[in-house]
Amino acid sequence: MLNSPLFKALLLWIALGIISTGLITRLDFTAFSRQQQSLLSTLEQQLSTNLSQAYRLLDHGLMLTREYRAQPDLLEQHLSTLPPLSPALDSLYLLQPVTEQNLGSFERQMRQRIPDFQLQGLSPMTPPTRTRDSGNPIYYPIILSLPQQAPARLPVGLDLSLSPVHRSAIQASHHQPGHHLSPPYQLESGPVRVGLYGLAPEPPARLLAFELTLSKLAGIQDLPDNARLTLSGNEISLPLLDAAETATGYPFSQSLDIEVGTHDWVLTLEQPFGWQQLSWGALLLALGLNTLGSLLFFAWIKQQADTRRYRQESRDVTELQQHLHKRTEELQYQLRENQHLTHRILDIQERERRHLAQELHDELGQCLTAIRTDAGMLMQDYPDRDSAAHQHAENIDSIAGHIYDVTYDLMRALRPTLLDDLGLVDALRELAGSGQIERLGLTVELALKGPLNDMEERYNITLYRLIQEALTNIMRHADGRQVRIRLYRLGADSLNDRIELDIEDDGCGFDPEDPSHSRRFGLLGMQARVRALSGSFDLTSRPGEGTRLKIRMPLVAAEVRGEARPSATGSAVPPLSDAVRQPA
Repeated sequence: MLNSPLFKALLLWIALGIISTGLITRLDFTAFSRQQQSLLSTLEQQLSTNLSQAYRLLDHGLMLTREYRAQPDLLEQHLSTLPPLSPALDSLYLLQPVTEQNLGSFERQMRQRIPDFQLQGLSPMTPPTRTRDSGNPIYYPIILSLPQQAPARLPVGLDLSLSPVHRSAIQASHHQPGHHLSPPYQLESGPVRVGLYGLAPEPPARLLAFELTLSKLAGIQDLPDNARLTLSGNEISLPLLDAAETATGYPFSQSLDIEVGTHDWVLTLEQPFGWQQLSWGALLLALGLNTLGSLLFFAWIKQQADTRRYRQESRDVTELQQHLHKRTEELQYQLRENQHLTHRILDIQERERRHLAQELHDELGQCLTAIRTDAGMLMQDYPDRDSAAHQHAENIDSIAGHIYDVTYDLMRALRPTLLDDLGLVDALRELAGSGQIERLGLTVELALKGPLNDMEERYNITLYRLIQEALTNIMRHADGRQVRIRLYRLGADSLNDRIELDIEDDGCGFDPEDPSHSRRFGLLGMQARVRALSGSFDLTSRPGEGTRLKIRMPLVAAEVRGEARPSATGSAVPPLSDAVRQPA
């Protein structure tokens, strides 16, 4: 068991599977770590870009504050256009520094514009901010709060400097021009925000404050659903993005030191490394290659034991192929012999028909002519039309004439004289306009194209017999009123020289699958003639929808092989003149 080829191949498959899986997992883990580092770098870059935009908006707002400082309504109208310009800007506040001795006059001035205005937030627990030089109390009440519809908007009159988070940034903005950021903060369960302050020093000095959402500044909406983003520093940790509860996998985190204003913070990205991070395509490919290698190893082990049997089977297959090739050659030879035999049979048949037509013309035709001549002389000897001899002579002449007409039609059917005298085209036109077809009320539309009279004898007689047999079948069985015959010779004097024959009627049609129809001698004879000339025979018919015959025969093959020789039926039957048909 331990030395069996299957057990050795299984051990190799397990070893290769462990090695390839560990290597691919290690590569995926490295790529995952690089992806997290790239995400953190992107967040830092986005944070820097959005902060620069917020700085420009703050400078623009300070310019508006200076320009419309004496027009509160216009100032509020212009400042209200700033929040929509930055998705991270949640609220906008305008603060006015007020000393303790000017507090009363400031409240009276504000109540003229806002009747219920009052300072808020002062209590013994929250002492006011004091100036750095004199230490006197100074207040920073909100005199304008935008946007008005924000539910978390701070009320007008609130001293924003009472909050320890904002105090340092407000004081720095009051004493030093420029942009000043507060430390990140979070109120209850709301988002993590940061305050941005700037001073408009023209009297009256005012502070413009932006309340920015840190997650929007960093653009964390592009992070995966299973990621968790945390901002930590100054002994606090603020979640910017919480991972979904369904996130599973091995916990993995990456950190990046960033600077928000004058404060240093650490941005930590936590994302579980789970099955979805694995390269399943590479694993499946490695498994397939591992399996293939193990199978090759298994096959190599068994090769020594199976070599003799494989060689024997190869010899058997070779012998079978040789036997099959030999039988194929024999079959092709038999097919060629059958085709040659069919040619011979058709030639003999046409020769017999020619001979029979010749005998009928030479023997029976002359005898009937002699009978009619004697009957005419007898009528001259007995000119009295009421005499018995004259009447018998007329009857003999009439019967002999009828027999002669039937014999003439039979000779024309056996060997069409026009085919030998004028060619295939005139013979087909004479066949399509024969009296028997006209008596049946059948209309034949004949369309001919190409040098049809320049073909070999066997093709002429074959095409004539095909059309003759088709018309005979239509007159006997189809019960139709119109026949369309299209005979084209295309590509003459080229390698694509061919004959296309289409015969279509509007008769009753039939089911080709019915054995009683498919085994008719007329159809079998037509198929034999076509296939003897390497042609194709296609018959399409349905009950009530007529019948269509489609025949294609190549002409160039026989000419290229040098087989264009006269047929055994090449001798022409002498035509019957009108003088022979009608005695004097």
